[in-house]
Amino acid sequence: MPEDFRWMLAAINEVFDRYPDISRTLYLVDEEFIGRGPHAVARALEMADVLHSARLMWETSCRIDQVTRPDRDLPWHTERAGMWRALVDKGLRRCLFGVESGVDTILVRFNKETSGEQNALAIRTLSALGVPTRFTYITFDHLMTFGELEATYAYQGRTDLLMRPLPGVPVEEIVNGVRDPEWVEAHGTGRAFHTGISYMLVSMECLIGAAYTKQVHKAGLAGEVRPSMGRTDAEFADWRIGVCSQWAQLWVDRNFALDYTLKSLEKILDGEPRRQVRAARVVLKDAAFTVLGGLIAAAGGEPATRLPGRATVLEERIRTLLDSQIEGLRERMAKTVFDVSRLLPPQHADTLGNEHGRWDRKDEWRLINAADPCGT
Repeated sequence: MPEDFRWMLAAINEVFDRYPDISRTLYLVDEEFIGRGPHAVARALEMADVLHSARLMWETSCRIDQVTRPDRDLPWHTERAGMWRALVDKGLRRCLFGVESGVDTILVRFNKETSGEQNALAIRTLSALGVPTRFTYITFDHLMTFGELEATYAYQGRTDLLMRPLPGVPVEEIVNGVRDPEWVEAHGTGRAFHTGISYMLVSMECLIGAAYTKQVHKAGLAGEVRPSMGRTDAEFADWRIGVCSQWAQLWVDRNFALDYTLKSLEKILDGEPRRQVRAARVVLKDAAFTVLGGLIAAAGGEPATRLPGRATVLEERIRTLLDSQIEGLRERMAKTVFDVSRLLPPQHADTLGNEHGRWDRKDEWRLINAADPCGT
C-alpha cells in the first residue's frame, strides 16, 4: 500500500537533506506504474499523494494503453486524462513510455498490442496535458522491410504529435481535440516527434527466448548465441538495413558518452539548468535524425538483392556521410556546451566540459561493444 512507503521516504529525505544541490527526485523502477484493475487510478493518485507529501518529485514508466485505448469510451479517456494532469500536479517529473514504433506491421511483429494511431493519440494527449515524457523507439529490426524503415523515418519526423501544454483547457476538450486535425494544427508545437525519443537509431536485440527472437529463428536469420550477453546474433532480412543498422550503432557509440553525460546531469538538476541540458540533448537527436535520413537515401540506391561488392560500396558511402555529419555537429555542439555550461554549477560544468573535450577529439568509428549487438 502507498502508506507503507512513508517511513522509507522519510529516510530518503534525510539523505537528500545532506545534498541540497541534487534534485529531490525519486526514480520508481516500475514498468507499469498505473497498474490494472478497477482501482488503478485511485491507487496511482494515492501513491502520488504520498510522494508529494514527502516533498519529492518522481519519475516512472507506463504503457501507452494507460493513456488511450480504442476499446474504451469517452468517460474512460476523460478519467485517464484527469489522472495524468493530477499526477503532474503531484510531482510527476517525467514518465517513460515504450512506444517502440509507429508502424502497424512492426507493432504487430513486436506484439505491442497497440497501433500507430493509438500511439499518436496518446502522444498528443500527454503533451497537451503537460506531462513530461520520454519515449523509446526501435528504429531497426532484423525482419523489417525497406518500406517499413521509410515509414519509421516518416513517423519519427511527424510534426503533428507534440502539442503545446494546455493547463487551462478542460481535459474533455483535450480528449476530443487530439482526434480533430484542425485542433491539432492549432495547438501543435511544430517540433518533430524524434525530439521526444530518448535514444535515436536503436536496433532491436534478439534476446534469448524472446518471442521476437523465435521469429528471427523461423526466418533463418539467427546466428551465434551469446549467453553472457543474453542474446543471439542475427542477420537482417534486407542486407541494406543491416548495413544501416551497423553504421547507426557506430554513430550512437561515438556520441554515447557525451549524450549520457547530459542525461546524467538532467537527472540531478532542476529549473532552467535542467531545461538547457535537455535542449542540448535535442541537438544530438536532430543530428541523429538527419543521419537516419541519409542512411535511408544511401541504402535506397542499392538493389534489394545483395550483389558482390555492393556492401563495401554502401559502407564507404555511409562512412563519408557520417564523417560529414560529425564535422558539421562539432561547431554546433561546441556552442551548445558553452551556453549550457554557463548555467551549471562549476563541478557540473567541468564534468560536461571534460566529456565534450573527449568527444571532440575522437576521430574514428568503433563500437563500444566489440561483439556487435546488431550481428551484422
